[in-house]
Amino acid sequence: MAYVAIPRKYRPKKFSEVTGQEYITETLRNAIKSGRFAHAYIFAGPRGVGKTTTARIVAKALNCENPLDGEPCNQCPNCLAISKGSFPDVIEIDAATNRGIDQIRELRESVHYAPAKGKKKVYIIDEFHMLTKEAFNALLKTLEEPPEHIVFILATTEIDKIPPTILSRCQKFVFRKIPKELMVETLKEICQKEGVGYEEEALYLIATASEGCMRDAESLLDQSIALGGGEVKAKEVSEFLGVLTGKDIAEILKLSFSGDKQRLREQLKNLENQGYNPLFVIKQLLERVEKEFIEGEEFTDEELVAAFKILSEAHKSVAFHPYPYTALFFYLFKLSYFKDLKRIGELLSGNFKLSLPEKKAEETAEENSLEDIYIKETNDKGDFVEIIPKNRTAFDLLQERINELERKFGKKVKLVEIDNGTRKKEVKISPESEEKIDKLLKTFSAKLFPGYPKVIDESSNS
Repeated sequence: MAYVAIPRKYRPKKFSEVTGQEYITETLRNAIKSGRFAHAYIFAGPRGVGKTTTARIVAKALNCENPLDGEPCNQCPNCLAISKGSFPDVIEIDAATNRGIDQIRELRESVHYAPAKGKKKVYIIDEFHMLTKEAFNALLKTLEEPPEHIVFILATTEIDKIPPTILSRCQKFVFRKIPKELMVETLKEICQKEGVGYEEEALYLIATASEGCMRDAESLLDQSIALGGGEVKAKEVSEFLGVLTGKDIAEILKLSFSGDKQRLREQLKNLENQGYNPLFVIKQLLERVEKEFIEGEEFTDEELVAAFKILSEAHKSVAFHPYPYTALFFYLFKLSYFKDLKRIGELLSGNFKLSLPEKKAEETAEENSLEDIYIKETNDKGDFVEIIPKNRTAFDLLQERINELERKFGKKVKLVEIDNGTRKKEVKISPESEEKIDKLLKTFSAKLFPGYPKVIDESSNS
C-alpha cells in the first residue's frame, strides 16, 4: 500500500477533530443539526488552519445519509465519495486559476440544476479573493437569491480584498492560528499513533517554525521523522528547521547583556554559517524576552524593556541590511550598556542612591555619632548646649531627636536654625557616570528633560 503523508492521513473527518477552531465547528454543527444552515459562508484566516477541511466536513454533514448530532457518519456512500473527491454535488473551485467572469457565468448556470445524488449542492471556492472585479459582480445576484438546494462556502486568506457587497450577503467565520501548546498536543498524539519516539522540545520547535499553521506542522513532523530515522530529536530538528533551542536563545541573551563581544560574535557567526534566518532568531529572542519579563528573575524589568525596544528596532533594520548578522551583532551588543548602570529611572531623575547591605549599614550607624553626621558645631553655654547643624536637612532631623540629644548632653539643648536661603549645591557626577548616561540617551534617542538635577537647592524640603 502506498505511503500516505501525515497531513492527508490525519486530516480531520469530523467537526470534533478540527484543532483549535471549536467555536466555529460547534456553531456549524448546531446549525446543521437544527436545520438553520445559511446559504453562503465565508471562511477567512491564515493558511493551513482548517478552512477547506471544515468546508468538506460541512459538505459531508449536509449530504450524509446517517448524520449523528450534526456530525457526518463517514461510512455512508455519500461521505466516502466526498472524502475521495468524487461526489458530483460537491464542487471545489480554485479561484486562483478560475478567476474570470466566464467561469462565474458557467457556475451561475449550473446552480439551477438539482443535486444528482445528495441533499445539497455545495460549492467550495478556495482563494476566493483572487476573483476579478467583474467575476465578483457576476456572483452577487446568485449569492443574494440562490436556489434552496445550493450552499456556497468561500475560503480566503485575505478577507480585506473581498468587496463589501459580497461580505454583506454571507455569514463570516474567521479562523485563527493554532496556539502552540495545542499544536504540540496534536503532534504528540500523531507520534503516538505512528509509534514514533520524540523529544517534547523538538515538537515545540516544529510548532514554532509552523507559526500557527497545523498543516505545516504536520508536514514538518513528517520530514523530521524521516530525518531522524523514526525519531524526532530536538538537535536535529533545530538544525533542519533553522529554529534555535531554548538553551541557545538563553545563551545569546546572556552574552548580549554581558558585553562579551568575542563570544557573541562567534555565536552569531555559527548561526550564519548554519543558515539560520536572522529574522527568526530575533523573533525567538523577542519571545524569550517576553517570557523573562513575565516569569524570569535573572534580568531587571528595565533591562528587558530595553531589550524589547532594541530587538524590535533590529527586526525592522536587519530585514533590509546587506549584512544582516553584522547588524544583529551590533544591536545585541547595545544590551551590554545596561550591565553597569543603575536603574534607568534613577539615572534620568538624578536620584543616585547607594544602598549598603543591611549589616554594613548598621555597623556604619554605630560607628558614626550624631556629631559626625548632622552637627557642625557644639557650644556649651552653661545652662544649655547650643548646637549648630550642618544644613537645613540636619536641623530638621535633629529637631525630631531633641530628647535624645538632651539625654546625651545632660542639659537643655538649643538648635540654631539654619537660614532658609536659596543657596544651591552642584551635584558631582563622575565622568564614567556622565559617559554612561550619554550612551543610554543615544541608545534610546532620548533627551534630558528640563530640570535635570545637576544643581540641588539646599533650601528645598523635597
